[in-house]
Amino acid sequence: MKFKDFFVIGTDTDVGKTYVSTLLYKALRKYNFQYYKPIQSGCFSKDGKLTAPDVDFLTKFVGIDYDDSMVTYTLKEEVSPHLASEMEGTTIEIENVKRHYKDLKKKYSNILVEGAGGLYVPLIRDKFYIYDLIKLFNLPVVLVCGTKVGAINHTMLTLNALDTMGIKLHGLVFNNYKGQFFEDDNIKVILELSKVKNYLIIKNGQKEISNEEIEKFYVLYLSSSNEVIKFEENSVGTLDRSSVYPREIYKKIINLNAKSIILAHNHPSDNITPSKCDI
Repeated sequence: MKFKDFFVIGTDTDVGKTYVSTLLYKALRKYNFQYYKPIQSGCFSKDGKLTAPDVDFLTKFVGIDYDDSMVTYTLKEEVSPHLASEMEGTTIEIENVKRHYKDLKKKYSNILVEGAGGLYVPLIRDKFYIYDLIKLFNLPVVLVCGTKVGAINHTMLTLNALDTMGIKLHGLVFNNYKGQFFEDDNIKVILELSKVKNYLIIKNGQKEISNEEIEKFYVLYLSSSNEVIKFEENSVGTLDRSSVYPREIYKKIINLNAKSIILAHNHPSDNITPSKCDI
C-alpha cells in the first residue's frame, strides 16, 4: 500500500494538535507509519533524561514504550523552541532534524510529523520557523482547528497564510467538538469561506478514528465476462486523499490477465461532490 507523509500543525497553542496526531498515528500505525516531533520544549526529567511530553502522551495513549527516535531536540523550558534553546544554551541545527527525518524514512513507510504550535512559531530566532520546516520537508499540512468562539478567525488566517506560502493543505480537523449550536455554525462558516471539502470532526473524548474516517482507494479486477478476479484495498491515505500509482495497477492487470477494472474510493467527510483530483 502507498501513503503520503504529512505535517500536523495547529491554529493556536492547546488546540489539541498532539491529541489529533495521536489519533491519526493510532489509526495509521498498522501501515508502518511513524510519529515524529522534531523539536519539543517543556520537557520533564525522567530516569535521568529529558522526556518529551507529546511523545510520552502518544506512546502511553497507544500503549507502546516511550520511543526516543520520535524526537530530535528536547528542551526543558516551557516556552517557544527558539527561546528555550537560547535559555538552555542548545544550538538547534536544522541539518540534524533533516538527517533524523531521512533516517526514519529508511525504517518506516511514512512519517506523521507534528510541529510546535502554529506556522509562525520560531525554531531559530529570526532565521527559521515552522513554515520553513514544512517547506524543507515539502509536506502537505493537516490543520487542527478549534470549534469554540474565535475558531473562524484563527482558522481562516492560517489557511490564508498557507495559501500565500504555497503550502498544500491535506485536510482540516475540527477538534474537541461538543455539539454546541455555535460550534456547528463555526464549522459551517469556515467550510463555506475556505471552500475546503475534506475535513474531520473529532468529538470531545473521542478515543480513535474509525476506518470510515480515513480515505481508501479500491480496485476491482474483472475478467472478460465481468466476473471479479480480485478485489483489493490499493492504498490508504489520511483525511482527504490517498496516493495511487497507476504503474502498479497496470502490472496487476497484466499479472491477473484482467480485461477491465473498477476504481473506487470513499469520502470520509461524507461530501459526495467529486474533487478536482476525482475528475
